Amino acid sequence: MATTIKSTALDFQAIKNNLKEYLEKENEFKDFNFEASGLSNLLDVLAYNTHINALTANFALNESFLGTAQLRSSMVSLSEGIGYIPDSKNASTAQVKLSLNLSGIVNRSPRISVASGYKFTTSVDDVDYTFQTTETISATDDGFGFYEFKQNNGSNIIPIKEGTSKTKTFISGDNKENITYIIPDKNLDLNTAVVKVFPSSTALEFTAYKNILDANVINNDSTLYILKEMPNGYYELTFGNGTTLGKTPDAGNKIVVEYLSVSGADANFAEVFEPVNEISVNETTTRTPTITVESKSAGGAEKETLESIRKNAPFQYASQNRMVTHADYSSLVLRNFSSLIKDIKAWGGEDNIIKQYGCVFMSVLFNSDIPATTVETTKTAILDLAEQLSIASFDLKFSDPVKTFVELDTKFQFNERLTSLTLSTVKTQVEDQIRTYFAQNTGKFDQAFRRSNLLTLIDEVSPAVLSSRTEVKMQQRFTPTLGLQSDHTLKFPVEIQSQDDENFVITSTNFVFKNVNCVIRNKLNSNTLQVINLTDNQVLVDNVGNYASSTGFVYLVGLQVDSITGGQTFIKVSAVPANQSLLVPQRNDILEYDESRSRTTGILTTATN
Repeated sequence: MATTIKSTALDFQAIKNNLKEYLEKENEFKDFNFEASGLSNLLDVLAYNTHINALTANFALNESFLGTAQLRSSMVSLSEGIGYIPDSKNASTAQVKLSLNLSGIVNRSPRISVASGYKFTTSVDDVDYTFQTTETISATDDGFGFYEFKQNNGSNIIPIKEGTSKTKTFISGDNKENITYIIPDKNLDLNTAVVKVFPSSTALEFTAYKNILDANVINNDSTLYILKEMPNGYYELTFGNGTTLGKTPDAGNKIVVEYLSVSGADANFAEVFEPVNEISVNETTTRTPTITVESKSAGGAEKETLESIRKNAPFQYASQNRMVTHADYSSLVLRNFSSLIKDIKAWGGEDNIIKQYGCVFMSVLFNSDIPATTVETTKTAILDLAEQLSIASFDLKFSDPVKTFVELDTKFQFNERLTSLTLSTVKTQVEDQIRTYFAQNTGKFDQAFRRSNLLTLIDEVSPAVLSSRTEVKMQQRFTPTLGLQSDHTLKFPVEIQSQDDENFVITSTNFVFKNVNCVIRNKLNSNTLQVINLTDNQVLVDNVGNYASSTGFVYLVGLQVDSITGGQTFIKVSAVPANQSLLVPQRNDILEYDESRSRTTGILTTATN
């Protein structure tokens, strides 16, 4: 007789059935009716208890691994266990120019300085926010009473960050106790934290401690701190152990932590700033500075998401805070600038189209709200970071993302007797499904288009959609110099279809040349490109370039465009891919959907299968 209970089925009913089968085989319960209410209730309690225990064990096991954890507290703890500190909220940052015109004022100072923390007010969606400078700025009289404020590095573009200045003070205890200091603020921006250690509670001189993530060399004399998120969302400050992780403050030292408590993404897009206070010109005179906004606020972000932690923590652990492989470059740059970056891709020079050994190429896809000035300053900061962390003499070069647009000509068979919806309604649903597919599966590096997956989703829109098919084209864009002949080279991410004697492989949108509407097309059964008069289909320019099907290059040579129709500033060039079933971007290529050049058609049918 079996004396064990099956443990493979853990849902409630299966557990109850296993318990009942076991008890029915025991002599003590041989004649019992297990469907009676009393015994059935007892079995329900036992099955419920076992089921809850199984769920608890399963949840606990899932929360023990980065790949399966669902709770933020678990993700934070697991990632920090491998040396990854999840990003905090990030302050939104704007860039402004500040100046004063003091002509005519006597006894004006030759140099005016404004301490860090000079505040501005603004509003976004009727909510008020405070921005402030993060370092001392100074201005010098140009001889005519005009003062333009500059940073310490000499730049006249001043970054201002959103947030409320806060200070937390601690008195250090016995350093043998491995004391931690808790900052009870879930909105702390780690990037703005400044840690100062004073010899005593009354001392004025201090030692500025440095974030351990920014340290290149660590020894027992290093003045470093570790500031990281706790499972409850607050932040924990710790110091070294006096040996391998640097010095720890002595007992009785005063520890001061200054930081910004920020609103994150809510403060983005502010573009009008008013100073809170006037600037002191001399002992008796104050003036309001003139503010010129160079870029509206951007870069504000919430705490790092669970999926971001799940993806980035293993790469951060593998890189060990040094740049050796191209994956190290990507992970470390993303760690330091995650609030500005949507996606990033790096590759070695040996994998570039034109091989350049000793180089690492990087393509950064910035968030859409990041202004050009911030993009340039961020690239400079990335180069500085690479110089600090790279252990080999590799050059880092930027390669801008190249967007390739996908055009679809979709047709689906529709039987109106299989649904109460009209053809127009189902067509709209199909178009929505196409947009959703591209929104979820493209728009970043290494995201491919698979036609079969899209057609499966279209077929599932309605029982009345019996089948579907789509023709695929890929599209590049270029901006010509109007009225002048110019050359353009376009690179598609995959091979282009070879010559066709019935259909055009390369086509373009309309433009004006010699006062007529024209397009670019290839000769049938040839890779030579021509300029065609749309009115009579006559050839205006017999040879304006060619395309190389095996490499995906399109070469336009000596093309003259006098104007572009439709109010556009660029011309779209479409190509039929050699394999329409699959478009796989490489290196810095990104796929996006061009809805304006796509169309969807429903075809009525009486078939039922």
